[in-house]
Amino acid sequence: MTENARINTARKPPGHIQHMLYGCFLFFMPFTQALTFSVGFPLKFSELALILLSFHYILYGRKVSLPRPVIYLLSFLFVIVTLSVIINLFWDYAYPLRLFETRFGYKGDSISRYVYFILALLSFFISVDIFLADHVRYLRFWVYGALLAAAISWYLCIFSFLRLPVFLLPGMNIPPQIIWAFGRPIIRCGTFLEGNMMGLYLVLSAAICFYIKKRKAGIFLLASVISTFSTLSIACVFIFLFIYFQQYIFQRKTMIFAFPGLVLLIILFVLFSQTTIYKNYVYDKVFANTEKITDNSSYSKADRIFSIRDAFMMGVANPILGVGLANYALHYNNYMDRGNLDANFVKILSRENIRVIPNNIYMEIWSESGAIALILFLILMTLLLFYARSDHRRALFPAMLCMVLCFNAYPSFIMIYLWSFMALPVAEYIRRSREDSGKHIPTI
Repeated sequence: MTENARINTARKPPGHIQHMLYGCFLFFMPFTQALTFSVGFPLKFSELALILLSFHYILYGRKVSLPRPVIYLLSFLFVIVTLSVIINLFWDYAYPLRLFETRFGYKGDSISRYVYFILALLSFFISVDIFLADHVRYLRFWVYGALLAAAISWYLCIFSFLRLPVFLLPGMNIPPQIIWAFGRPIIRCGTFLEGNMMGLYLVLSAAICFYIKKRKAGIFLLASVISTFSTLSIACVFIFLFIYFQQYIFQRKTMIFAFPGLVLLIILFVLFSQTTIYKNYVYDKVFANTEKITDNSSYSKADRIFSIRDAFMMGVANPILGVGLANYALHYNNYMDRGNLDANFVKILSRENIRVIPNNIYMEIWSESGAIALILFLILMTLLLFYARSDHRRALFPAMLCMVLCFNAYPSFIMIYLWSFMALPVAEYIRRSREDSGKHIPTI
């Protein structure tokens, strides 16, 4: 090992306060709606811990070593997003902007979202440092928080299904997000605002369990994705398991079970395809008719399709810097092109006086921050997939792949837990590179 690598590997152990903040930051990460306090927005324990950690890093001059490509990508992304926000705060458009309720006013919401973007980047940098300090020790805090959040999700799901009294945690929306199944309203959001958010968090948390060799906890978290009724997240469970266990699946001694296993899966799928759950939340979401609204499934599909199309056209018209963070809803009406759709259908999709979102991270970045920001983000995701291959336990790569897929139906790219998880492949890559005595990666 080179002298430079020895210096970088030696780390001063965190003090008691820093250790407590690390644990609080990771443990409370899933509590984005539950166990929060309203101060104009849901204030989270994990965010408080992150802010205090940020001050600690600044005051004590702690440095986080990162591979140069990551530093360059994030630096350029920060500059582009910053320019986009500043310019769009003062830019006048030739058409009337949409009106809807806001938290802090239109400009205030854009600034607050920019602050969240900075917090997301800080969570990435600090998480790399945490995972390099002692990844097994601190990831246990993440796992414990995930297990508690999963238990709460099951409680909300089962009790609401059985029509038993449900006690909501402080900060949760009233009513929380529900889904109708078996003729009953079922709470599907867990400790998040939406089921899709909770579903992806559980998949990533399960991957961390496999990463630190807690497979039983990982299986429980993967099974808990069912409580979110998130179609894409449930699909990602099978994708993750297939990739993770592929070396066992394709061994000669296990191939004899492949045919009967495939037959069993086909039978189970045929039986499942006869249920109302499959029809309402799988088949209709994919094949529902978008020419007119007949039920919630056709509305959901149409809403996603047209929101993405609007975001794409918005980005085409503003390709360099987009329309600014949190400003998609302001320009939504100007890019609404519903063709020959029924007028009532268009009225429902327009959702007057409601903030609308693309519900697709790639289109969100494209429309609000422009093409350069999207290209930088896509390169970053590709680089993280490459770094995830450094994981000898094979848990990080399928998890990152699932994340990239879920971003196609995910509401926001500034969720702190996403950036904290994205730090894990980077930390693993740095650790593996340092352990290789013949290789030392240049860092900043």
